Amino acid sequence: MIARIWDGVTEAGRADEYAEYVRRTGVGDAVATEGNRGMYVFRRKKGDRAHFRVISFWESMDAIRRFAGEQPERARYYPEDEGFLLALEPEVLHYDVAVAAGVAPEKSGGAGEAARLAEELRLVARDDAWHGPGLASLVANVSPEQAAARPIGGGHSIWECALHIAAWNEVFLRRLAGEVVDEPREGDFPVPAAPTAAAWNEARGWLGTSHERLAERVSHLGERELQAKVPGRDYDVAFMVRGAIRHAVYHSGQIGLLKKTR
Repeated sequence: MIARIWDGVTEAGRADEYAEYVRRTGVGDAVATEGNRGMYVFRRKKGDRAHFRVISFWESMDAIRRFAGEQPERARYYPEDEGFLLALEPEVLHYDVAVAAGVAPEKSGGAGEAARLAEELRLVARDDAWHGPGLASLVANVSPEQAAARPIGGGHSIWECALHIAAWNEVFLRRLAGEVVDEPREGDFPVPAAPTAAAWNEARGWLGTSHERLAERVSHLGERELQAKVPGRDYDVAFMVRGAIRHAVYHSGQIGLLKKTR
């Protein structure tokens, strides 16, 4: 296993903002890369500066190249890094992990896989989703009337798709809690409320919070939990979570198509 280490410094007042930015960019891309075995972001405030150290773990240098490119010793930066960092360190350090006891990231299952799955769930919901516009972006500029419209025959509306995703996120959460659940309490496609701004805002809020709650719960799953059978099903938890990701991506595409018909 190889540890990849990068250091950076920001203003102390922007430390929380930068930590979230790193989570959305570098952490998300790294843990979604084949061969990544986990990642830590450390922060230390001293005076008016915040010092960051990012350590990622990899199966091989080839895995690192999949993330960093053909010059893996070069630091990988994102567009807004220059606005946050006081200097852009050009290089990173790589170390072979000589001893790993107890807290080392795992190759598969456990904390490493749980972190990757949770980050994929978050990527689907955010504006920087790997497949195109994320759910938050797709529903952000839709009016209640547009959300309730049915432009395609007997097809579902944007509002119904949003409620459907949120309702099934709740099913996945209940199954993770040990319940045997066949479908949402509200029905497979919950019936939207009257198309008012307040009701549509509530629906969008449920969509966002249900997705984040699911991602947060998944991030804490251990190896045994990921490999355990889902209550009442013949597949394991990891398979269900991957299905939840694909489910959200599929209906994101539906929402995107419905927006183009308005």
